[in-house]
Parts: sequence; structure tokens; C-alpha cells
Amino acid sequence: MQAVESGPLAYFVRRWRRQIPLSLLFWRDMIVVGSAINLAMAFAGLVALGFKVVDPAAAMLIYLAPLPYNFFLAGAVWRTAELAAPTQAGTARIGAILWLVAALIV
Repeated sequence: MQAVESGPLAYFVRRWRRQIPLSLLFWRDMIVVGSAINLAMAFAGLVALGFKVVDPAAAMLIYLAPLPYNFFLAGAVWRTAELAAPTQAGTARIGAILWLVAALIV
């Protein structure tokens, strides 16, 4: 158990176990870092497609690569919101769903 708490998976474990404050998880991890990863992968997929480096199916896989991470972040925010005040929890949950929909569309 100690290896997970300090190893390479600690980032995911701490967020799933609700050990990160909701505001930090929502704003830094999801909005800033998650959005940056989504934009970078969308750009990489479009560049690969535009320069014909890969076929369209591979470009789509590059574009969709952050999808599991997006679902993880939305789920972690949803779970962590259970520990917050009802108004903050509702706002964070709605924000997480809207962000996830935007990440899927954009």
C-alpha cells in the first residue's frame, strides 16, 4: 500500500480517494491541466492529419487519447464533491459535466 501512495500512481490514487481539496481538483487539475492536455492532443491530431503523417483513424485516436483521463477527472470531482457544502458540490458537479461535454465536443 505504501508504494501506491508514493509511487507513480499516487496522483490518481489521491484524487480518487478524495485527498485533494475540491477547489484544487476542479480548477487546477480539471480546468487548467485537463483542458491543456485536451487542446494539445487535439492540435497534435489535427497536425498529424493535416501533414498526412498518419491515416485519419490514427489521427482520431490521437485526438481521443485524453478521453479516459477526462472521465477520471470528472469522476474524481463528482466523488470529492460529496465532501463539500451542497451549493459548492452542485456547482462543481455541473461544472464537471459541462467540462466533460465540452472536452468531448471540442
